[in-house]
Amino acid sequence: MAQVRARLSNTVWRPSPRAGLALSLGFLAAVLLGISAFLSLPSATLQLVCRHDFRSADITVSIDGEVVHTDTLTGAARKWWGVLEKVEGTYARTLPVSAGRHVVAVQLRAPGYDRTRSIQGEFSRGKESTLRVDSGGGLSLAWRGTGGGASAAEPASSSSSWFRYAGSIMMTIFGSIVSASIGVLVQDFLRSRKARVADPGEVQPQSSKIAS
Repeated sequence: MAQVRARLSNTVWRPSPRAGLALSLGFLAAVLLGISAFLSLPSATLQLVCRHDFRSADITVSIDGEVVHTDTLTGAARKWWGVLEKVEGTYARTLPVSAGRHVVAVQLRAPGYDRTRSIQGEFSRGKESTLRVDSGGGLSLAWRGTGGGASAAEPASSSSSWFRYAGSIMMTIFGSIVSASIGVLVQDFLRSRKARVADPGEVQPQSSKIAS
């Protein structure tokens, strides 16, 4: 029995105090990393509805100065009273956005047409805000209903921008701690394995010692 216990003790890896500390820090950093990643997920939705009169146009959507969506719009010619033709098109897209106050900018570009407009809105967690875009009259933006809380375009909220920046920094720090902890654990495991290989002696059972 003593010999079996000795073999088991040689087989089971016992981390050093340094490796144990690295394991504890790595576990804590992994938990905090998961929390940071969860909080950084988009928590609101922007529903974009655009009406235009172009056969083809490019749309670019930016939030707080950062481009989040680009696409090409298409329209079709329709006859009015069987004589006049008018090009019309409708485009809809759903975009994720973090909760808080943001400035949404929309740019439409087509042959002979290039307009950009901005509007500020308040996005609530778990809710959808619909922004109507109309290319007529030089491009206009308006919130549908009460969603978004339309107002004149102003600089983006510094607090929300700082929060996102701080969140990305924290995720980088926690990720580095997890990587360093894994490195320490691997080094400690390899070191202990090398020590066992270098000292292959086995513990003699107690019965043999008594017999001698």
